Amino acid sequence: MNTFERILDTALELFNRSGSEAVSTNHIAEAMGISPGNLYYHVHNKDEIIRAIFERLFTAWDTWLSLPEGVVPTVDDLAGLVRVNFEILWQFRFVYRELNALIQHDPQLKSRFIQVRQRGFAGFRQLFDGFAQAGILRPGSDPQEVQRLAEMCWMISEFWLPTLEISGQEINPAHLQHGVELMLFLLQPYRVDG
Repeated sequence: MNTFERILDTALELFNRSGSEAVSTNHIAEAMGISPGNLYYHVHNKDEIIRAIFERLFTAWDTWLSLPEGVVPTVDDLAGLVRVNFEILWQFRFVYRELNALIQHDPQLKSRFIQVRQRGFAGFRQLFDGFAQAGILRPGSDPQEVQRLAEMCWMISEFWLPTLEISGQEINPAHLQHGVELMLFLLQPYRVDG
């Protein structure tokens, strides 16, 4: 693994543990056992590190939150995507906890995030359409119902961690399982096997 990737791995671990505001590039270098000068040879600043971690998140969304082309999805695929979504959320939890502050701080990151988020939501909506066409999700009589359902699932996913933190709960993987259960509960009335 090259030094840049190690920087991102270390920063992600520290940001997830302590929050990005509390972690400096000096902290990252110290945790890696390298000098700050060596770190700055590979990155210009903490914003660059955060942007690169967001790119990892975007890659995870593209890789894991889609179904193979030409495959008819199953109920297990639906439940599996919900679980994978929350696994990604846990892996990049500082992003979800600090999302608004991070994108407000960095206009370049905000622009990129909005672009990828719009593309991601369009793909997410297509997944829901695919599940409806496969007979796994039963669309209601209102053509906008699947759109609203997709939006609600997206909001649960994007804001589950901040909701937990606001309530004063310590975040751990068990809470993520509860998020999975909430999303599956939301989908239950629309599932054909429901």
